[in-house]
Amino acid sequence: MKRIAAGFLLLFLGLTVRAQEAAKTGWDYVPLPNVNYNSDLGLSLGAFCDFFYYGDGTIYPNFLHHGGITGTYSTKGSWYLHGYFESIQLIPGLRISASATYRDAEANSFYGFNGIAAPFDPELDLNKHTRTAWYTNHRRFVRVATTFQGPIAGKLNWVGGAVFRHVMMADFQLNNYDSGKSLFMAYKQAGLIHEDEFAGGTSLELKGGISYDTRDVEMFPTKGAYGELLLIGNGDLKQWKYNYLQVAARWKQFISLIPDWLIFAYQLCFQHTLAGEIPYYNLNELATLHYLYEENSGLGSRYSIRGYNYNRISAAGYAWANLEFRVIPWKFKLFKQNFRLVLNPFMDLAAITKTYRLEQQMQVADFYQSLKRPVMASAGCGIKLHMNTNFILSLDFAKAFDPQLSNFMIVMATTYVF
Repeated sequence: MKRIAAGFLLLFLGLTVRAQEAAKTGWDYVPLPNVNYNSDLGLSLGAFCDFFYYGDGTIYPNFLHHGGITGTYSTKGSWYLHGYFESIQLIPGLRISASATYRDAEANSFYGFNGIAAPFDPELDLNKHTRTAWYTNHRRFVRVATTFQGPIAGKLNWVGGAVFRHVMMADFQLNNYDSGKSLFMAYKQAGLIHEDEFAGGTSLELKGGISYDTRDVEMFPTKGAYGELLLIGNGDLKQWKYNYLQVAARWKQFISLIPDWLIFAYQLCFQHTLAGEIPYYNLNELATLHYLYEENSGLGSRYSIRGYNYNRISAAGYAWANLEFRVIPWKFKLFKQNFRLVLNPFMDLAAITKTYRLEQQMQVADFYQSLKRPVMASAGCGIKLHMNTNFILSLDFAKAFDPQLSNFMIVMATTYVF
């Protein structure tokens, strides 16, 4: 990992020539090996190809069509295939997006319910030397999603979409680890995970609402804001029992403090269960309009709260915030492509707005601790390398303020958290 980080830094420091960004036209492809690192998932190896269509270039750095396909295997026991497509031109007057994903995580993280109320002992985390995998289960899912957006007035749009989700859960079966000895199985035996939901389920999610968008550039805004308000209904297609209704809100704003050099960006999010009962295996599904990437799950690790363990906070309601500066020290051209380096120091905050089966959890001493943390926090710094604004390599370092949330996290990915 140190060698990878050093390689990033040498690349960034060696390319210090500023250049005027030239508009791109037509199709632009980015086929590359997919090499990511995540403290939770390990080293990920695979391949991906992103493609963008800019037309005559007048819309650049925004795009008319965008798609991609990715396949990756991670050394800590997971792999996935993910395809995505979005367009503002395919159907005049509508923006459409569609995705299909299969993910198999043999060593999926499960830290219990209600975040820091569930005790965490790092000695029991995945460790091949001690043969322990206490915070591990096996999770597979198939997901197919589509979303439509259309104008209401000005920058205000209506949105609607559907998500088919089939989730398969089991205890982990990892070579050289002591199977059957996991928090996941202990939760089942204690009744915190019900027998009829233990193996997973199938559901259809319908969502509708409004969005508002004044960003100048979608993938890397320098000014403007984006907001969405969604009402989400999830129907259990397997047992017709675990049906629920949620509300989700998101607001992000980008403020140019020094033009073309320093941006302050923040995101405020809220997701709350209004009615019904969520099965435990859907607790970590974060509401989103577009599944650009294979996961949009859980507070922690890659796409929500940096510095927390993956899925460290599982509850029936969340609120969280991401605050960061984005500093652009260098721009340059290489191989006829537009590049820029961005540094982003950040702080992330999270709170639980609605607990999940807390009373039952409190009845088992080993599953509950009475720590009071109304707001949990982490901080760190990221390094981004942009190519043609829309393709972004990312390396983030972060640490939670409370050791019950994590130790030190390193994440390599291909995007911003927002």
